[in-house]
Amino acid sequence: MKVPTSCCLPVPSKVAGLPAAQSALRFALCVLISFLAQSVQAHGQETTSELVAKVQRQYDQTRSIRADFSQETRSRAASLGTSAKGKLYFLKPRSIRWDYSEPKQQFVINAEKAWLYVPNEKTIYLYQVDQIINSPIVLSFFSGLGKLTETFDISQLPPEPGPPLRFRLELLPRESESPVARVTLWIAAESYRVVRIQTEDPLGNINEITFTNVQVNPSLEPSWFALNVPQGVRLERQEAMPSR
Repeated sequence: MKVPTSCCLPVPSKVAGLPAAQSALRFALCVLISFLAQSVQAHGQETTSELVAKVQRQYDQTRSIRADFSQETRSRAASLGTSAKGKLYFLKPRSIRWDYSEPKQQFVINAEKAWLYVPNEKTIYLYQVDQIINSPIVLSFFSGLGKLTETFDISQLPPEPGPPLRFRLELLPRESESPVARVTLWIAAESYRVVRIQTEDPLGNINEITFTNVQVNPSLEPSWFALNVPQGVRLERQEAMPSR
């Protein structure tokens, strides 16, 4: 099974004919950007650079994150969409786990490995983590929004009128061959946290993720991000995602 090169937006597998594991991996990498901006001190009088600096400071103080997520994708070519939801866990420096409840899957990245567990297939797909994390965009996701200024042009969009009021930031890649064409962040004015993120690929496909019940710096154990192969489940090594 070959991992798709577009790392930031999943194409619905029923539409594009891709295995569910591929679609889930692409979705998982897109979610990385949510860790950049869990607490933004934003208001209309601040410049974009001030907002970015405050996001970076908040990220520097974040050791771990727990949140619920829901995801919607829309395929421009097929005019169809898919949905998913579950729980997200993050532990610095680069341990991430997505527990999907619909569909039932689990994707994990730790310092040494990356894998996707698909219970219905009784299979764990194992990837080379260094190849996945080698992407400059993905590295920036782990480092915070301040690092993303080296990869994206970041600007403010007009706030989304409420209630509730939502501030917005737009990220446009500087690289012409980037797998993502646009990223938009919605920031809750009452809490200054990212509550929604939308990515668009060069083909116009949309992936939108909404976060609820966000907890910053909860107690998370490193063992949560360890690879455990259940009895009767096979382990398959896969071709790593091409580095960018």
